Amino acid sequence: MDRDNSPSADPATADALAASLPIKVLYVGGALALIASIISAVVPAFVGAWQTQYGIGADQAGYIAATEFFAQVVGAGVFILASRTRSWRQCAVGGLLILIVGNLASAASPHVNALISARAVAGVGGGMLRALGMACLARARSPGLAFALYATAQVAIAAILTALLPTVVVVAGAHAPFIAMAAIGAAAIFSVRLLPTLKAVNAQWDWRNARRPPAAASWAIAALFIYFAGQGALWTFLEPIGKSQFIEHSGITHALTLLNIAGLIGSFGVGALAHRMNPIVALTALLALGLLSVFLLFKAHTSTAFIAASCGFYFAWCASFPFQFTIIARADATGTASAAVPAVDTLGLASGAALEGMCLPHLGVTATGWAWAAGSLIGFSCFVMAARTRHIGVRRCQ
Repeated sequence: MDRDNSPSADPATADALAASLPIKVLYVGGALALIASIISAVVPAFVGAWQTQYGIGADQAGYIAATEFFAQVVGAGVFILASRTRSWRQCAVGGLLILIVGNLASAASPHVNALISARAVAGVGGGMLRALGMACLARARSPGLAFALYATAQVAIAAILTALLPTVVVVAGAHAPFIAMAAIGAAAIFSVRLLPTLKAVNAQWDWRNARRPPAAASWAIAALFIYFAGQGALWTFLEPIGKSQFIEHSGITHALTLLNIAGLIGSFGVGALAHRMNPIVALTALLALGLLSVFLLFKAHTSTAFIAASCGFYFAWCASFPFQFTIIARADATGTASAAVPAVDTLGLASGAALEGMCLPHLGVTATGWAWAAGSLIGFSCFVMAARTRHIGVRRCQ
């Protein structure tokens, strides 16, 4: 093995390897991750469509959506394991084929059990593609900037599709979006030829260290899970929080709509500077903004105040992720930690929402704010530990 590719390479060598991917590979990896992330973002919007089109209850529809998310966690694990012996190109083809099969099966599955199985299959394929995309972006010259561009496209496309979905379902039926997703996946197969045939993820993998991930990577992954668990605990229950403050329904609806604009500004307007800013300093400022926004969220008694507080919370969340991704990418030169990001953040969101759902009947909506604060503060502390362990944030990322 070449010295520069050895696991013992120094941080400077790891940074050089991170910048070695051609731009076309980054585009393809990001596009594949976008396909999978769009699906996971749009699936929750199907809940109402499934109820009206198939007569499925709200609890059953929610379970189908949850199956999609947890299946993506499994898919990310499949990619991490498969990438040790298979090339990115092979993993991409496999993920796309699974995605296509799952969506075609979803289009032909009007019953709950069949739909659950179909979404589980599609979720595995989507998880593989998202993990591959994150592994690609982690090897960009500036992982934070690459992720900011990806996140901006994700929020924009997901917002457009969410707005159009009800009309599409009414005109073409609930099966039409699944067919469209399968067609997009089929078209994407032609782009995988631009991915490397070498086992790029495995290039720096040392089997002797398989059970001993870098300390910085462990801190960073733990930080991401805890942070997203806190976000999920609050994000899932924004509507009940608004109702508890006697905010009009129209005000809550406007807040949920304007969140996308705040997210776009945060992910791109601030995230695009991720390669020029100290990530810890940036996360500190965004944490302070988040704390202020969530405090005002529970003190808002007008629609305007509720909208402003909600947008501030979501802005801080979206703007934080590129800086968090920078720390994760720098913490593990093998790319394994970056590939695990889709599984970790999805699992964190699902876990936070589930735990808070159990606490809500006993503690009320105020508990969501305390859960968010705990997750954000503990997650931030773990990111600081990851940065100090790997000496990230002590200097500007070049």
